[in-house]
Amino acid sequence: MPRHAEGESLIAQIDMGSDYKNQIWFSLGQNKVTYKNLKTDWDICFDASSGGYHVLLNGSRAMRAYKTPYSSFAELTDTVGLGANGKADMPSGNLDSTAIGNWQLDNKVYLINRGYNEQGLHTGYYKLKITSVTTNQYRFEYGDVFDAKIYQGLVVKDDNYNFIGYSFSSHAQFKNVEPRKTEFDLCFTNYTHLFYDPLQYYQVTGVLCNTYKTRAMKITNKSFSTITLYDTLGRKFSSNRNVIGYEWKTFDLNTNLYSVDPNLSYILMDHNGYYYKLHFVDFYTNSGVKGAPKFEFKRL
Repeated sequence: MPRHAEGESLIAQIDMGSDYKNQIWFSLGQNKVTYKNLKTDWDICFDASSGGYHVLLNGSRAMRAYKTPYSSFAELTDTVGLGANGKADMPSGNLDSTAIGNWQLDNKVYLINRGYNEQGLHTGYYKLKITSVTTNQYRFEYGDVFDAKIYQGLVVKDDNYNFIGYSFSSHAQFKNVEPRKTEFDLCFTNYTHLFYDPLQYYQVTGVLCNTYKTRAMKITNKSFSTITLYDTLGRKFSSNRNVIGYEWKTFDLNTNLYSVDPNLSYILMDHNGYYYKLHFVDFYTNSGVKGAPKFEFKRL
């Protein structure tokens, strides 16, 4: 770990919007938002590494993918019997737990449920077939299930990023689905969580960590003020992107309000090897509008 002086306690607040339409990317080291986009700006994204082949869904829109038994688009013309099916990517960010999975095994057509926009309106069904991947690019075909027109898609890889996005609406590569992988630590967003009792996918609002070298752990047995660098010793950090997740806040059905747990803290290690402690102190703006996570953090 680099030698450095301990930092000061800092307060930051993120405005996602009361409808959670914004995805906000934040750097702890820079103490600033490094990028912001609408969650409806993209549909799918592609592993940008030279050896990558995984294709991910936009979990902030409750998207699903269903692998059909079909090899050609002509065989998939409606969603009868299929529309309610499909998987979402697991919130851990593990590339072995994606809905599309290893498409190269049999190269079938996927039915893509595009999920919902910030108004809760469904955005349709598309069909998708990835046709090739190289060290430099992906090629794929896609189109509306109920339309005969088929589009040809191309995404060029760039190892400066974790993922490169693509929009079915604009028919274009959306490179900045997130900032460069060295320019953020946290993403404030809606995302899809899998609950087990009962078993169901559900949209939650929370924080996902950068999958590039960022590691995190939860601290429940110490107050934020007493956490020091020594608390990183002998503890297990996780590479799962949902270590922080959504459970730092709870919703009261009686008051119809969210509250945060300031006694729940986290320690994160960024890509430079610096450690930070972090906890949440609010979920509302000064005027009482929800969707504005406020947190305190400090470099250890």
